[in-house]
Amino acid sequence: MKDEFDILKEIGSISAAHGSTALSEILGRRINLCIPSVDIIPCGEMPKTINVEGTIISLQTQILTGLRGKVFFMLEEKSAYKLIDLCYKPTEKIKQGSIFTEMAMSLIKEVGNVVISAYINSFGYFLKKLIIPSLPVLVNAPFLEVMKLAVGTERDDYVLAIESIFEEPQEKIKGNFWLLLSHQAAEDIKNACKKYLMDLEK
Repeated sequence: MKDEFDILKEIGSISAAHGSTALSEILGRRINLCIPSVDIIPCGEMPKTINVEGTIISLQTQILTGLRGKVFFMLEEKSAYKLIDLCYKPTEKIKQGSIFTEMAMSLIKEVGNVVISAYINSFGYFLKKLIIPSLPVLVNAPFLEVMKLAVGTERDDYVLAIESIFEEPQEKIKGNFWLLLSHQAAEDIKNACKKYLMDLEK
């Protein structure tokens, strides 16, 4: 699987480059989006593998064509505040306690859309498939509740877990990107990686 993971990391690097450019244009300052780690986890093992405490901000979307699955982009609440502060001065109009204003939620949606679109587009190009996500839904809830929404009863499916880090000179902000794949979708990706490796050897 090492070679397959290398390919998935390369796709992540390509999507990060496109995402960095788009984010920098949206936020009006240089933002680097890094993908330091990629892992594939059976849904049934997620509670034991991924441990995040407290409330998170999650952008969720369903994949409509190309693959069967869902996409989740997540930030811990404190990380979401940091991301907002990169763009706006932290005034009471922007954040009041733990309640996000409409302006702040709009920013999170925009950033999440950029990350999701960048990765989905890179994946579609690699798989030679048109992958279209649905309109995203923003959810502010405890991590365990979001995980229940993500996994549901589909314990035999897989999660492509991608760590995302937003970097600018004074700050690093960690987020997580999950691509929840049906068993068949995971097999399709694995086969595409094998074909790519075989083509390189010719």
